[in-house]
Amino acid sequence: HASAREPAGPSHAAIAASPNQIPEMCMTSRLPTSATLTAAALLAACGLAHAGEPVLEVIYTKIPTHPTSIVPGARDLAGNPVETRFRAFEDFILSPDGSRWALRGRNQLGTDLETMVLMGSGTSGDMFLQEGHPVPGATAPTELVDFFGSGFGRFNDLNQFALSLRTRGGASATAQKIVVWDGANFSIPFQQGSLLVGLIDVATNPSGDETFGNSVGSIHLLNDGRIGSQDSTIGNIHTSRRPALFYDNVAFMQANVTTVADLDGIGIVTLDGFTGNGFYTSPDGAQYVALASIVADASIDDVLVNEGRVVIQQGFPVAPGHPAIVNTIVTAFVTSNGDWYARGTIAGGGVWAVRNGEVLAATGDPILPGSTEHWGSTFLALTANRNGDWVLIGTTDNPDPGRDTVAVLNGEMIIAREGDGVDLDGNGILDDDVFIGRGNNTLSAFEPDDVAISPDRTVYFIANIRDGAGNDLNSDPAFGAPQALLRLVLGGGEPPCPADWDGNGTVNSTDISAFLTAWLDSLNNQDLNADFDGNGTVNSSDISAFLTAWLDAVQNGC
Repeated sequence: HASAREPAGPSHAAIAASPNQIPEMCMTSRLPTSATLTAAALLAACGLAHAGEPVLEVIYTKIPTHPTSIVPGARDLAGNPVETRFRAFEDFILSPDGSRWALRGRNQLGTDLETMVLMGSGTSGDMFLQEGHPVPGATAPTELVDFFGSGFGRFNDLNQFALSLRTRGGASATAQKIVVWDGANFSIPFQQGSLLVGLIDVATNPSGDETFGNSVGSIHLLNDGRIGSQDSTIGNIHTSRRPALFYDNVAFMQANVTTVADLDGIGIVTLDGFTGNGFYTSPDGAQYVALASIVADASIDDVLVNEGRVVIQQGFPVAPGHPAIVNTIVTAFVTSNGDWYARGTIAGGGVWAVRNGEVLAATGDPILPGSTEHWGSTFLALTANRNGDWVLIGTTDNPDPGRDTVAVLNGEMIIAREGDGVDLDGNGILDDDVFIGRGNNTLSAFEPDDVAISPDRTVYFIANIRDGAGNDLNSDPAFGAPQALLRLVLGGGEPPCPADWDGNGTVNSTDISAFLTAWLDSLNNQDLNADFDGNGTVNSSDISAFLTAWLDAVQNGC
């Protein structure tokens, strides 16, 4: 096997090789034709993996003959366990500490039962919410889950989760609900028809009678229990005064009411709209981002707002002095430590990605320092963890269409590439005839915006898979793309500080409050979430152990 790597690191770093450099034993396998391969591709060609090398692990697939396609915890309409297979993977969310994930998807049980959310950890999960079953926390037992909001929910630093869903079987006027899971119990803090506070209607209409509508998005849960959201369907309000952003039922920003500082930070502009599922806040409430539009010419009115100021604007450079001019802002998010990220398209063609106002990558940039391979015209996904590690997935100028999409860590290392082998059976050996990509290699190898990285550098993503003969490994009957949920354990990340209980990257008095809250919850719920000393019991010794660790972290750092 070739051993030179660019740069040194896990096996998925790019290496230079050509087929005539590969041992004869590998030549019987289907090899990519590109001159630049990854070690994973070479190992897949040989059906081997070096000890300790990270391999792409399978969590779930849609392969109908394989156990990884079985949906865990599925039930029929009567509530009885039933075996069914995955039909689609739609959204994946990871908690800030990386210990929990949520997957939204579909099964093969038909239109009354197919939409679902799984909750899991590592490589295993179980049913969390399923269509056709009672909505937990609902007051009416006849209310059943119908489908989930287009913008999937979010975890806070305490591993609690919130999402939106629509119900059936109850009153249509209250069908849209926000559901919160605190780690043990469900609640519905507000729903369609709930009264809103702080909105300003036009002068001819009364203010104070506005209600949540039937399509509330951007659901995200803060550590203090507040829920951020965006609503374009507000009831009892003039259309010019919606959409609006909220924390719980209290208006935070409102169309044609709220003003913010302009891109220069000198003038003032009025916001006249907010993008659905484009408003998110760090769990501690300290930072937010909002995709919005301003009262301006349509060619320059799309903006990204951060902390009361426009930080990116359509028609202007993506960053001061950068040649790329913003055409669109596709998505934005903020991590637990307060960093904000965004990606979008360039006027005239191309793409860009930014962190805190600095460009991470753009079309034409080398994918790695000194690389002769450059970013192409499409970025599919951008994610980051609370330690500042980020992963960007996009196309490149690689002439081989079966190798021209890559996932890059921190702009320094290729961690996965179209054509890389996948460990389907979990034995650590790439001998399963499964590869990232499509039989038609002009189609996308990775699913948009479905990638996440934990603080310890475990990367999860949804990709499409095929066999060596170019057959898509899809469900039966085939539905959509041949998706799979994959995991890559890179390691080498900075472990979270145990005393940083709220996970915001800083050890201060809020961690004490957050731990004591979790400790009381553990006592009440009889769980071990606050078992800080790890002795299998939650009692006063955990408080003592936490305070000792907290004081040491304050004095000496983690």
